[in-house]
Amino acid sequence: MRLDETLDRRLQGVENFLIRETTAATIDKIPVELAEYASTQPEGHLIEVKDRKGNVILASDRTPYRSRSRTRTFAIYGESYWTKASASIESVEESVEEIRVLLLWSSPLLLALIGLSGYWLSSRSLRPVDEMTRTARTIGAADLSARLLVPGGRDEITRLAEAWNEMLGRLEESFVRMQRFTADAAHELRTPLAALKTTAELTLRRSRQNEEYREALKQVVQISDRIQALAETLLAIARGQIPNIGAAETLVDLGSLVDDLAIEMQPLMDDKRLNFQVQATPLFAQVNSDGVRRIIAILLDNAMKYTPAGGTVLVTVTEVEDRFEISVTDSGAGIPEAELSRIFDRFYRVDAARDRKTGGFGLGLAIARQLAQGHGGDITAISAPGTGSTFSLRLPKRPVKQFV
Repeated sequence: MRLDETLDRRLQGVENFLIRETTAATIDKIPVELAEYASTQPEGHLIEVKDRKGNVILASDRTPYRSRSRTRTFAIYGESYWTKASASIESVEESVEEIRVLLLWSSPLLLALIGLSGYWLSSRSLRPVDEMTRTARTIGAADLSARLLVPGGRDEITRLAEAWNEMLGRLEESFVRMQRFTADAAHELRTPLAALKTTAELTLRRSRQNEEYREALKQVVQISDRIQALAETLLAIARGQIPNIGAAETLVDLGSLVDDLAIEMQPLMDDKRLNFQVQATPLFAQVNSDGVRRIIAILLDNAMKYTPAGGTVLVTVTEVEDRFEISVTDSGAGIPEAELSRIFDRFYRVDAARDRKTGGFGLGLAIARQLAQGHGGDITAISAPGTGSTFSLRLPKRPVKQFV
């Protein structure tokens, strides 16, 4: 304690004074010298000195009730002396008491100030969280495009907002994929279901021979198989996966594939009073049979929708240098040149009013191009208003050794 250090310095001062002011000849004058010294020191009246026999050389006043003392023994000229220095601690205790009272009365105010400061700091710190909460409550399944405001800095709240936005992005992607799947499924299933219904209706219009019924049922089974394969492909697309077309590639006669599909589509063409023509020769290619059939079905369905009654739809299968081409040409209204670059975009429609009448969603050509690119090929379009359109599926040739 600092008080103990002060008392020790006083005791050391007594010793130094006697050594400095006393000689062997004047040792008997020590009581006088000590009395003179004590009168010049702070609280010197509380210094007491005794010789080795216990005789009091310098008497101290009565020590206060609340005080602190330190003692020391030293020797000069063969005589030893015991010294004691005391100091009152009443002033210290009074100061402590004043501080205690001050704290007692100021504590409520300090606590109130601390509470208000804490509330203000916490409110300011959590304000971004409140804003994020309000924004999050406005986000629903109908619109997942909104994002939380990311505050500046790189603290925990910023990382939380970024994590929420990433999660919202994944949710939005999943919802969009589900919506696309619904639209894709409706679009893709419409043509085979219509062919299935038309085949059944034509078969039931009049009595037929057993062989005719058998042939109609075969077509129904084939169409049903393709609907099942189509549903599996759509599910893969909905999960964000491109169908593994290469794993199911086989050596396919493109001419025969187009002929078989034309037989299925003929009732639909007849129902719309269209002149449906096929020019196909045997051309063998390594492709996914179901995938190519689906592409051609989309192109034929597209031509059938937008060709008026009495028009013509022509399918050709040709070999051009390093590729095979399956083209579908119609005599419909045609497409403006400015729109050709966008017709393969999802949900894009050249004429929304016309597509509402035909039931189009702007998905068929987008799906067809995706499937074509899965084969390593592509689809091109040539059209002009009033002259009809030609859509060509281009498939790359493969070496014959890969077909085995």
